[in-house]
Amino acid sequence: MAQTKKTKVRRAILEAADRVFYERGYSQASISDIAKLAKVSPANIYVYFRSKLDVLFAVYDPWLTTQLDELEHSLGWIDDPAKRLRKILSALWRDIPSANNGFANNMMQALSTTTAREGYKPTLRLATEKRLTAMLEECLPNLGHKRVRDLADILFMAFDGYIVNFHLIERATCSTSSLKWFVDILLSYDRRTEDTGGRHNRRVGRDRGSKAIPNLRASSPDR
Repeated sequence: MAQTKKTKVRRAILEAADRVFYERGYSQASISDIAKLAKVSPANIYVYFRSKLDVLFAVYDPWLTTQLDELEHSLGWIDDPAKRLRKILSALWRDIPSANNGFANNMMQALSTTTAREGYKPTLRLATEKRLTAMLEECLPNLGHKRVRDLADILFMAFDGYIVNFHLIERATCSTSSLKWFVDILLSYDRRTEDTGGRHNRRVGRDRGSKAIPNLRASSPDR
């Protein structure tokens, strides 16, 4: 019975926090606001959460996870690499920054005012970048894991910027033309990497005086 009550109280706090952050933003929200809406005392919130930042992460983590789940599901229906990349960038630079009245800006407000003493850990960011890396590798198979991981880091920083833009500049998001342009650059670089790698391998073979590799498929018996 006690555990059931704790679960209900925690859920009430998170539901209240979600509404307060949505309506007022992280900077203007307070623990007292959340407590009043949840019908608990401010001190009771600290039984479940260490700080307002901790409350935000408890709300934002499942929210962002749901956004990424939906993105991954939609990618499962797209085979063309260019269309997959556009879908990923559209989600990062348009859809998620604008979702739920720009809810993601709460995290930008929080991170710009927090300190290490408040217990910030980059767990969510790293997990998100890992998922983004896996999505990008499906579209850019020739870049190699390290470069794709670096790319995911850069795209995620741009994601933060578009979140702020949506909040400050008349709900601005990345334009369709900019998305297409960036996708073209990435695909062009991916193909160039493959071509350069192929020429490099052939040159190394000649420099070493190696013999041409036989066509194994032609010389092997059918299976």
